[in-house]
Amino acid sequence: MTEEDGAGFARLAEAVAAAPGELARLDAPDRPLDSAEGQRLYLRYLTIGLELFIDYGDPVWPAFHSKTRDGVRKFAGDSPGQLYDAALVSFGHEYVVSGSMAETEFIEFSLYAGDLTGLNASPRRMIASVTEQDLDLDDDGSFELRLDARGGRNALRMEPDANSISVRRYLRDPLRDRPRPLSIRRTTPAPPREPLTSEDLAVGMEQAIGFAKFNTRVWAEWAHRERSQRLNVLEAMPDEGDIHTPAGHGYLTGYWSLEPDQALMIEFTPDPDGYWSLVPMNFWMESFEWRFGDRVHATSFDTSPGRDGVVRLVLAEQDPGLAEHDWLATQGHFEVMIALRHARSAGPIPPVTTAVVRIP
Repeated sequence: MTEEDGAGFARLAEAVAAAPGELARLDAPDRPLDSAEGQRLYLRYLTIGLELFIDYGDPVWPAFHSKTRDGVRKFAGDSPGQLYDAALVSFGHEYVVSGSMAETEFIEFSLYAGDLTGLNASPRRMIASVTEQDLDLDDDGSFELRLDARGGRNALRMEPDANSISVRRYLRDPLRDRPRPLSIRRTTPAPPREPLTSEDLAVGMEQAIGFAKFNTRVWAEWAHRERSQRLNVLEAMPDEGDIHTPAGHGYLTGYWSLEPDQALMIEFTPDPDGYWSLVPMNFWMESFEWRFGDRVHATSFDTSPGRDGVVRLVLAEQDPGLAEHDWLATQGHFEVMIALRHARSAGPIPPVTTAVVRIP
């Protein structure tokens, strides 16, 4: 191995060394927890990028890759009640995705185009989408979904700039549900495989660096916009399709800031037949740690409205003991992001009322 063969590693080391200074310029809340979470976020995004562009970066030999893992690793507004899987694809090939609805309430497939790294200006957009409502399922809940230029039933129609498929699965209980693995296979002939080179690895590492820098910066900028425009309120999120949100979803977002003796009360009247989830996040748009017993998010699966149809939640560091309100713990965070998702509903997104209250 020559010194030139290690150029990618030198570039990677340079990027990691520069990361603390770049994070400091993003102006996160000045608390040790927020600072540490930002450093961890960069490392998480870097590892996601390395996996995505080196291990899972060949659309000729596709495999599903998860940016989030069992509540340990988080990514860009993740919800504890969802699983996120993605694979790279190419218009020059056709594919079949296989899976099962076992222990899965909903599933969404989205075909996307656009740059994933943030290194260039290739616009991101959704090309096509399918949910379990559109799928023909076998008696045991299994299914196959085609990706090709023809489209049709149980298919996503590819367009020339298609480059990735994302699958979102919604769980009733993420601590107990164990959905079956997804698989994707190419059904068209494969070109001859080329041997791996140091240049290939260097390209993948550079893409991973760009991915980590772009995503760390863009979501911090998002948080700053929310803080300046939606402080302690939840309002409709602008969505131009460039952040890879799923079809048929509506979002209300905001930024809350509380003192240790304050709580944020949240109330809304959801469609009784629809799906919703409310997820508080840290400044870096990661969901809170839900594996250790705290209740840190709420969904239509685990939260019952009052007799009047109103869902009442309260966000606070300690349980404020408010009657008829379900408490969500903030785990040492006092100013962070929050998102309310709505889906599977024919009606408009219901308005949300919020109030900051003192707690004894």
